[in-house]
Amino acid sequence: MPIIPPASATAFVVRKGQILRVTDVEGGQVADFVCFNLNDRNEFFSQAGTRLHNEKVRISIGDALFSNLNNVMFKITDDKVGIHDLQCAPCNNYYYEEVVKVGPRFGCLEKLAIALNIAKAYVPNTFNIFMNVEIDKDYKLIIRKAPSKKEDYIDLQAEMDCLVGLAACTDDVSDCNNGVNTPIKYELRDK
Repeated sequence: MPIIPPASATAFVVRKGQILRVTDVEGGQVADFVCFNLNDRNEFFSQAGTRLHNEKVRISIGDALFSNLNNVMFKITDDKVGIHDLQCAPCNNYYYEEVVKVGPRFGCLEKLAIALNIAKAYVPNTFNIFMNVEIDKDYKLIIRKAPSKKEDYIDLQAEMDCLVGLAACTDDVSDCNNGVNTPIKYELRDK
């Protein structure tokens, strides 16, 4: 099983019918996921489309990840956590410099852009696996600690050939990853 080191990202191909398992190695770690149609990079994962077509902001087993062209890209076939985020953009240099004021550094946006070999302007908003975000009574997004435990996983079955970008989230400032960065591993299996 390939391991993504803490605060880094990788890219790889997932073929239609394959199952991608994303596993939290130590617990409490978010994984930022994006994907593109391998044969048409103008089609890519859509947070908004996924919320719209599933008619909810939190998805799990039986739900699907949709593209910007309203096609199913992946289906969730197994999920040991059931808490993932479809609201937040990937953390990024602006967030670290201007919002939380910890100085310049790359976030998941920049790490995914490098892994995918694209400009960061073309990285879609991510499916934030294991990320726990709540909406309070004033409609403010509140980031809570990731609830995943050691070796918890989610299985995503590809419904088309995809180029996937996957990051072990870099955020060690908020509660997102419980204040530390740890690895994420992934595995591809044929159905």
